Amino acid sequence: MKTSGAFRERLFGAWVEVRENLGRSVLQALGVMLGVASVLGGFSISDSQRKRADEMFVKMGGLDKLNVQPRAAIKDGRPTALQQANLGLRDADAVGGEALKSEAIQGVSRQKNTRTRIVSAYADQDRQVSGIGGDFIPANGYGIAQGRGFSNTEMETGAPVVVLGTEAANTFFPKGDALGQSLRIGNIPVTVIGTFQERVFRFRENQGNQFWWRNRIIAVPANLVQRRMNGDAYRRVDRVTFRIPDMNAMSDFAQQLKNLVKSNHRLQEDFRLDDVAARVRRRQSQGSVYDIIFMLSGVLALVGGGIVNVNIQMASLKERVREVGVKMAIGASGREIFKGFMTEALLLTALGGLAGLALGVGFSWVITKSIGIPLFMTPASFAWAYGLAAAFGFLFALYPAWKASRLSPMEALRYE
Repeated sequence: MKTSGAFRERLFGAWVEVRENLGRSVLQALGVMLGVASVLGGFSISDSQRKRADEMFVKMGGLDKLNVQPRAAIKDGRPTALQQANLGLRDADAVGGEALKSEAIQGVSRQKNTRTRIVSAYADQDRQVSGIGGDFIPANGYGIAQGRGFSNTEMETGAPVVVLGTEAANTFFPKGDALGQSLRIGNIPVTVIGTFQERVFRFRENQGNQFWWRNRIIAVPANLVQRRMNGDAYRRVDRVTFRIPDMNAMSDFAQQLKNLVKSNHRLQEDFRLDDVAARVRRRQSQGSVYDIIFMLSGVLALVGGGIVNVNIQMASLKERVREVGVKMAIGASGREIFKGFMTEALLLTALGGLAGLALGVGFSWVITKSIGIPLFMTPASFAWAYGLAAAFGFLFALYPAWKASRLSPMEALRYE
């Protein structure tokens, strides 16, 4: 209780000193304010960008995906006979991959694209057609707006049915009556059985829709493209996607899948693996560099403010030498003088830090509003900003407080 009472007395004395010397106190707190605002603002802007990027990947179907795509086995020179005989990425790779870790794989999708002429009663265009199979629709973030998706039977038999994106539906059936209508894809008449929900995502408010191209999709069963349109008995595909929610199992599965596909492809690496989650982690690690830069800029501001504070406190100490001498003459120890100066400095740091947090929130809001992304702030950003301010405030208060505690009472009383 005695310690608590002494602390309250020191705190009250520090508050009185701050109020009586308001101009000096504001100057001392200014460096802390700017440092805290810089750290908090930098972290928050970086966090907002990362949060928005994560939202984009979630709308694209999630982060738990491993894509397998074909690539050229050679870059220069003529292909060998073995490379020419290779069949490329095909359905058999998807089936074999799913069998590797069936308990960890939540879904497998495949895609085979082709470009052909699309004809309806209202439009005649050359478009890309996406042959899809497996869990393509949920894996890529699509949803059915009207009608239905493909049944398992339609997928297996390559039935002449189609599901259109919103842009494709509006182009080929501008009256809005796409369901049940006929469409000619190449030389094959197909029936529209559904339309996808419109895909909309704007990374920034003033940007256009980044998913506009996804609304152009014209989806048919993959077997329709492979067998009837391309006449491909080997059922080659352009992409196979595995969904694996357990990120810990992703790297092991990727290595096993690489070995399997390489074995299927006569030991030719004519494919590439794209771990979406790993790609996001790489982007986030790059974003961490910006966090460090923002933190260093805040630290520099705090260091600059701390140096200014030391000079101001040393100047104010000269004005308060007689006050310190009187306190020592009536029984105050050097330790009590040290605590009094430290309490005053830390009070200014605390007040400046709180003002800096408010300034940082306003600064972050202005910047994120100007670039058109939602503001996202984490408790860790507040903790880092305030913690750095407290640490530097404490360190830079030590020397003036120590200097005051070392004054001789007799010399202090004689000081003019």
